[in-house]
Amino acid sequence: QAIAEFQGVEPSVVERHCYWHAGQAGVRHLFRVVAGLESLVLGEDQIVRQAKEAYDWALAQRFAGPLLNPLFQRAFSVGKDVRTDTALGKHKLSIASVAVDLARHIHGDLSDARLLVLGAGEMAELAVTYLMEHGVRHIGIVNRNQDRALAIAERSGAQVHPWAELSAALVSHDIVVSSTAAPHHVVSESDVRAAMHRGSRRGRSLLFIDLAVPRDIDPRVAHLPDVYLYNIDHLESVVAQNRKLRTEEVAAAEAVVDAHVRDYSASHRPGQSVLLARVSSFFQDIVAAEEVRLAAKLGVTDRAELRYGLERVANKLQHQILAYLRENAGNPQAEETVKGLLGMAADELKKSG
Repeated sequence: QAIAEFQGVEPSVVERHCYWHAGQAGVRHLFRVVAGLESLVLGEDQIVRQAKEAYDWALAQRFAGPLLNPLFQRAFSVGKDVRTDTALGKHKLSIASVAVDLARHIHGDLSDARLLVLGAGEMAELAVTYLMEHGVRHIGIVNRNQDRALAIAERSGAQVHPWAELSAALVSHDIVVSSTAAPHHVVSESDVRAAMHRGSRRGRSLLFIDLAVPRDIDPRVAHLPDVYLYNIDHLESVVAQNRKLRTEEVAAAEAVVDAHVRDYSASHRPGQSVLLARVSSFFQDIVAAEEVRLAAKLGVTDRAELRYGLERVANKLQHQILAYLRENAGNPQAEETVKGLLGMAADELKKSG
């Protein structure tokens, strides 16, 4: 209803594009989302950041109270447990991430590795961006079209080498990512053999990641000492295997979610949730009333600062009551005690008001 009103459309229009869950089903859905079980890329962890951003926004807008606060805090714990106790998110599912893993396996710390990119198309620029995000600092670009290479260099700080200097560039770089549109090999076995025998190159491994179709790198270079070659088919094979491994972890991840759903549902019964909401509402009413009273009495002009101070005090008191209720979940006497305290406090407020 709120979304429909905000967009100025009939509720039926929104309903066709939405789904919702209530009660324990809603709890389970949120836990599965944060765990990465509802993601298109199974187990991806970007959803955790997105959920935290949504939660922080709700807090800032005062939309998150005693119902949403503990629910989201538990959801973040679920996400952490799934990623710690299972291998759901430990196998890379993108070509770029697999390539980075290969580079790290061969060269270790990428901050000292020198990257050479052959080509200046979209794939080449994506490779530059992704490897920079993962520590690569020294980047060279070789492309027949200098203007396109210079455009990427301007955005990334890379150094552009003339195509005629490709052989020399092989000597000074450690990782070569190639994605040209050439119809033939642009790096031959003899090119690489010559580069590996240069004095400054000896003892240093050279990794080729060939993303081009047809291939840019002569496959025979893989037989040379200290030379490693992976093409797009190799990377896609690793991704497919990793996807299979992630799928095998779903049952373990679901078990973690189930355990949290049972525990959360047991400690947050519907009746208690109503009481938690009542506690929060009680303190919000106090803050609002005292803000008006003190502003008038003291002549306060900065109402925001006054409200901030009142809310800090109220939150500290509220936290103690909520913690007491959670520690005594399912104890009717504890709930009656809190209800009694709220009633007594409300009576006192009426007398003093």
